[in-house]
Amino acid sequence: MAAAVAARSAGRSVVVLDEQPRPGGQIYRGIENATPALRGVLGTDYAAGAAPVDALRASGAHYVPGAAVWQITRERELHYLQDGAARRLRAGRVILCMGAIERPMPMPGWTLPGVMTAGAAQILLKSSAVAPAGPVALAGCGPLLYLLAWQLRRAGVPVRAVIDTTDWRAYARALPLLPGALREWRLLAKGMRLLAALRGDGTAVYGGAQALAVEGDEAARAIRFIAGGRAHRVDASLILLHQGVVPNTHASMALRAAHRWDDAQLCWVPVTHETGELAGLPGVFVAGDGAGIIGAQACAVSGRIAGLAAAGNHAAPAEIAALLASLRRTRAARR
Repeated sequence: MAAAVAARSAGRSVVVLDEQPRPGGQIYRGIENATPALRGVLGTDYAAGAAPVDALRASGAHYVPGAAVWQITRERELHYLQDGAARRLRAGRVILCMGAIERPMPMPGWTLPGVMTAGAAQILLKSSAVAPAGPVALAGCGPLLYLLAWQLRRAGVPVRAVIDTTDWRAYARALPLLPGALREWRLLAKGMRLLAALRGDGTAVYGGAQALAVEGDEAARAIRFIAGGRAHRVDASLILLHQGVVPNTHASMALRAAHRWDDAQLCWVPVTHETGELAGLPGVFVAGDGAGIIGAQACAVSGRIAGLAAAGNHAAPAEIAALLASLRRTRAARR
């Protein structure tokens, strides 16, 4: 959305091919149809998504919903399906905003009915206001685990436990990065508030969990694990798993773009210039988490940079420079 608005502000004609039926992306999915009650459940960060969606609608960009892109050529020709028909579009510039995908989290029993990813549960909540009857246990690591647990509690769902697999060694390795992380102290404070709210509601929170396994014959009925040197078992009819997210590189891989291994995020990321333009592929850009996980607010900055850079001589170089400086600070704080 930010990329489209930026390119339009620079005077370029813009087409947005969106696989979803309405704008909002993953973070703000369903925001236009969300009731005040649902916005209250999902929180103020979600509700803030109304502004960028409104900006996209007002920008003059041609928005194409329900467009499933199935091929992009190195000559910037896009093939997609919409309303059951195959269509083709030739673009002067292409900006890939593919977002992130969840890592798989295999364990004994993970294929049983009643086991889902945390992301899938959040999609149901955002797009259809569907919440599980419970009881629920969430297991894995990463901020989404705690955010979703908090959202489910606000929706009235009984959340039995959050089982975090992060151990003390990971925290010890992260200590040298603390000074940089303190630049993003608001995010740290937000995480502490989520944790306090969950514990205040009676949700058990376990750290350093190991040897996780889902129990059940025909369906999940509990999850067992070891934490603090003791064996634990939590009864739950729904187990939500989450092991963090990685960039969705399907499109950049299909374009045969260069990729590198990111030791910090333990994933492949496309090799890009600072503006997001793919190395060796002039005119094709990657914006947002598809170029490396940076979070929703930084994704908007990345999108605006790519949109202005793709606009070429129509863009304001001073604004691009300022946005790049902001993005560098954010990335430095999150390494």
